Amino acid sequence: MTIPDAEKAFDGFLATDEVLRVAGADRWTLSLARDAQRPITAAQIHSSGAEPPRYTWSRPKVFVPRQTARSGTQWFAATAQRRTSKGDVRTAVFAFTRPNAASRWQNSFESLIYPGDEPPAIATDAEGYATALDSRDGSIAVSPNLMGPLHATVAEEGQEGYASGLIAPGPQTTGFAAAITADRDRARDKDCMDYQSIFAIAANYPIFALRTAGGGGLVFYTLSRTSTWTPEIKCSEGRPVLIPPAARWTLKNPFIRKERRIEETQQYVSAVPPKTSTAPAHVIAYDSVVTRATAT
Repeated sequence: MTIPDAEKAFDGFLATDEVLRVAGADRWTLSLARDAQRPITAAQIHSSGAEPPRYTWSRPKVFVPRQTARSGTQWFAATAQRRTSKGDVRTAVFAFTRPNAASRWQNSFESLIYPGDEPPAIATDAEGYATALDSRDGSIAVSPNLMGPLHATVAEEGQEGYASGLIAPGPQTTGFAAAITADRDRARDKDCMDYQSIFAIAANYPIFALRTAGGGGLVFYTLSRTSTWTPEIKCSEGRPVLIPPAARWTLKNPFIRKERRIEETQQYVSAVPPKTSTAPAHVIAYDSVVTRATAT
């Protein structure tokens, strides 16, 4: 597994993805994705009327941990600037995997760096290779396997939660908790509904982590968010409740008799300081798609 191999794979993915999106070849577009990116890609296709968004890409860069043909599942990370048809530019972060050296690469993870933010420099050796961190690596302040669960806790409990000191405040951490409280009050007072929103680590999807130049880690992980609206008393049964814009591709009926459930798949990148630091981890990239919704 070499850096030129990864560069070729990444360039090939971007070129192939563009051709398939233009052609409307949905099944082949899905074949480029795996893990959390598969339901995300499917949702993007269905929510756009089989015309998924198209992008132009520039300044690609790959980060390749040292691996051999016998390493089992292989992976590498990459970044590139993504430009939409409206001219909006964001830096995207990817992780690609393949089960073995004979398999083809597929997109496993994709998120977007916050506007104005920059990912920390990745530590590389003399030949330019990165260092992968084990999921239970204890040299950074929050082990990669704990980053997702702690993030989920802060998103639900906010600054009052036990994990708040480990993860910096932000729109997708303490901001989520504040929004949930406001939405719960609004649902109860306006619609007679009980509103709940639960975050959890998506355990079936891989976690990726690379050593940063400062001795910390860059951690890639996936969370699921499940939000429910349930009538509390008779006054709310059958009441219409506004459907969130992101779920309108899959939910058509605004009326709720028993329950509305919306599930999001969220992909994050966090910069975690070394264990010797007292600084909190910072979420630096986020993307979320509604991948399933039901109403009864």
